[in-house]
Amino acid sequence: MKTEAARMISTANNAFLIAHVDPDGDTIGSTLALAHALRSMGKDCSLACSDRVPATLSFLPGVEWFGTPQIADHDLIIAVDVSDRGRLGPAYDHVVEMGIPLLNIDHHVTNTGFGTVNLVNTDAVATSEIIFDLLRDLDVPLDQLLATCLLTGIVTDTRSFSTSSTTPRALEVSSELLKAGASLIEVNENYYKSKSLGTLRLWGKMLDQMQLEGRLVWSVDSLEMREQCHAGFSNGDGIVNLLASVREASAAIVFIEKESQRVEISIRSRPGVDISPVAVYFGGGGHPQAAGAMLEGNLEQVIPKVLRKAQAVLDSEGQAWPSR
Repeated sequence: MKTEAARMISTANNAFLIAHVDPDGDTIGSTLALAHALRSMGKDCSLACSDRVPATLSFLPGVEWFGTPQIADHDLIIAVDVSDRGRLGPAYDHVVEMGIPLLNIDHHVTNTGFGTVNLVNTDAVATSEIIFDLLRDLDVPLDQLLATCLLTGIVTDTRSFSTSSTTPRALEVSSELLKAGASLIEVNENYYKSKSLGTLRLWGKMLDQMQLEGRLVWSVDSLEMREQCHAGFSNGDGIVNLLASVREASAAIVFIEKESQRVEISIRSRPGVDISPVAVYFGGGGHPQAAGAMLEGNLEQVIPKVLRKAQAVLDSEGQAWPSR
C-alpha cells in the first residue's frame, strides 16, 4: 500500500489534507509534515480540521494553515490519523462520496478502511512514523522543520515514550528526527510543561470532582466549568493521563461537554488493560490504552451509560485489582 500511496501523492497536483476532530499532536504534526513535503515538491495543498488546533501545538510551523476550507479543484484527499469517517468531522464527513481519490493514512487498530487506498500500519506508534517512511519513498529530504512536526506526533502519542506501545522502531525513527534537528526539549516544553492559568484552574475543578467507582476513576469537563475558569475548549486536554495514574484505578474517563448536546469521552487505561471496546461501542476508536468517542446527549444522559459499559469491559478483562 505504501507504493500505491506514494504514487497517488506523486501524480496529484492539488491535495486536500484532513486532520481528525479534537486534534492531537499526531494528527496535526503528521498533517503539517506532509503539507510541508508536498509544497517542497511543488504541489498545492489545503489543510482542514473541523476543530481548532490546540494552543499547545501553536509552536509548530504552519498551524495557521488549518481551517475549514471547501473542497474545490483538488484531485486528491488525504485523511491523516483518522480512524473512521466520523472522525473527519461534520465539515468533511461527506468526502467519501465525492468521487475524489481518498488516501487514508493511519495507525489505529480500529481503522475502518474508508479510503480508496488505505495506508494503515497498526505496528506504528503514531501516524507520524508512517509519514516518516512515506517521505523517504517520495525522496523528500528530512530537515529540521519536517523532523519537528514528526517528532511531535511520536512524542505526544507515546506520552514522551512512556506508554507500552513504544517500540524500538519508534525510538530509532525519533533518533533520526533528532539528528535532523528536531528538539525533544522544545516539544516537551511546549506540549507538556506549558500550561495557562485557565488550564490549571480547570484541572483543579476537575480533580475536585474526580470520582472513583470500582476500578474506574472519572471526572467532568463541563461548559460551565470552562466558563468559570475562563478556559478554552482544549484546556482540559491531558488531565485524563493524570487521572489514569491513580493507583487504585485501572482506567480513567473524562466526560467533555460540547455545544449542541454532545459529550466527548476521553479514555485511558493502564498497560495490560484494553479499554478501547468502550470507545468502539459508542462509535469511536483508538488504542487499547487510549481511546475516545463522541456521543449525542447531555452529561446526565451520557455518564451513566458510559460508566456501565466501562465497568462491564473492566470486569470482562479479568485483571487483578491495581496494587495499593
